[in-house]
Amino acid sequence: MELTQWILGKEDGLLVLEPMTALTDFIVTAVCILGIIKFSRHEKNEKRQLRVFAWFFLFMGLGTLFAGLFTHAFSYVFYPERLSKEALAALSYDEKLSYNLHNLPNWVFNVVSVTLFEVSNVIMIKKYFSKLNTGLYYAVIAVESVTVYALLLTVLKYDIAIAHIGFALYLIALPLQIVVYRKFRSEYSKFMIIGILIMLITPPVMALKFEFCKWFNFNDISHVVIAATMYCFMLAGEKFVKEKVEN
Repeated sequence: MELTQWILGKEDGLLVLEPMTALTDFIVTAVCILGIIKFSRHEKNEKRQLRVFAWFFLFMGLGTLFAGLFTHAFSYVFYPERLSKEALAALSYDEKLSYNLHNLPNWVFNVVSVTLFEVSNVIMIKKYFSKLNTGLYYAVIAVESVTVYALLLTVLKYDIAIAHIGFALYLIALPLQIVVYRKFRSEYSKFMIIGILIMLITPPVMALKFEFCKWFNFNDISHVVIAATMYCFMLAGEKFVKEKVEN
């Protein structure tokens, strides 16, 4: 991947690396801010059900904000030299930790947000299935999340967070949402399913490193897809508030 950069101002101006990647991260952050605002303004009963969903938007927004700033735009401030995979693999754990310190806010907030997404799905679906065994789901989520946090801080690779996202979307949320949609024809579940399925675009894009040009690469495409998914989740939350369900 050919790195792009902007210099804001004269020759000694502010250097911004991967500006389009940072900008598309900030687009995700903007959608998340809108979600936080929307789901913090509801009646008492609805607010209780939507609280964790709002936290999901909060931590996702923080993750993409720090990704745009630290991982992309100003990564050179923290670690001026980019290492190859081979050179990175040869480092000791302490050296890898030092090299990735600027990535950790993005990684940790991302992992926390995905856990909150899992929990919020269980809480909200309880509205449709009062007899749902939430204890079992919470236990699975807890074990999986603790494992992910431990692996992330041990391996220090974003691949762990990607696996966490896949587990949350396709093994926790999607099956539950499909059941709700089939039984209730829920608009909430419909938009959740659409958002989850949109995310299927990102794995092949990332694996093939597909890009339209150096100024709009696979990272940028993935961020736009994530923004679209977050918007669908926001619409799902709005539908959730409006739906009256007898279960």
